[in-house]
Amino acid sequence: MIVTDLPDVNTLREQLAGTRWTSIEVVPETGSTNADLIARAADVGADLDGTVRIAGFQSQGRGRHARVWKTPHGQLAVSAAIAVTSGDTDRIGWLSLLTGLAVRDALNEVTGVDVELKWPNDVLAPSVDGEAGGKLSGILCEFRPNADGGGVAVIGTGINIDVDREVAAGANAASVRGISTRSTREIESTEVAAAYLRALSARVSAWPSHIDDLIGDYRAASATLGKRVRLILPGDVEVIGDAVDIDTEGRVIVQTESERIVASAGDVTHLRPV
Repeated sequence: MIVTDLPDVNTLREQLAGTRWTSIEVVPETGSTNADLIARAADVGADLDGTVRIAGFQSQGRGRHARVWKTPHGQLAVSAAIAVTSGDTDRIGWLSLLTGLAVRDALNEVTGVDVELKWPNDVLAPSVDGEAGGKLSGILCEFRPNADGGGVAVIGTGINIDVDREVAAGANAASVRGISTRSTREIESTEVAAAYLRALSARVSAWPSHIDDLIGDYRAASATLGKRVRLILPGDVEVIGDAVDIDTEGRVIVQTESERIVASAGDVTHLRPV
């Protein structure tokens, strides 16, 4: 069994000085790093903006549509909280997408590899012969509103630092150490976490005032746009068409033979290539 080496919290605090992250916590295990921060957001007067919580193992990891699973060993769980004003809540859908860009930025820095983004919340190893690569990272953004119309967004990211080969084959997973072209040294979780959080801080700074820049970067990195896809909507409604664009709210635009479908992450149960 592969066990993720925990990032060194003191090193992270030193390397992240000057970013938006003002409070960094590292624990060996928890139920869910996202749930931990969301629970704190319920406290009246709590100021979570800039708080990061990292765990080497989650017993009750969370996914889209309230899916719960036990995080595999070898995965690093990182949750980060940002304040959202009332005027920005209609752009919350972009947080998952810009987080994917941040993971991509970080993994390019650490491994020298350009990974791909599957809308809305997966980071994939590079495609091989037209086939999508294994999953490197999954993203879940949750929002806790407050009385002022704004609230706190918690951005949760699971990054596969390493993964057991049998687990990887069964789950179509990939790992940071597995894709690295820099094989002369071991990639450490501290390095990955620091690179990711620096990149996330920079990407969040472009949100929501520079959505056009984010859209351009996302288009270039997307493994979804330009592909024939099958959307499964609530009620098992199936839509097949071409994924043609991402809009300013982070929704995917799918062109079918008869109509143009605009779907948010909350609308889509599954999106798969045809």
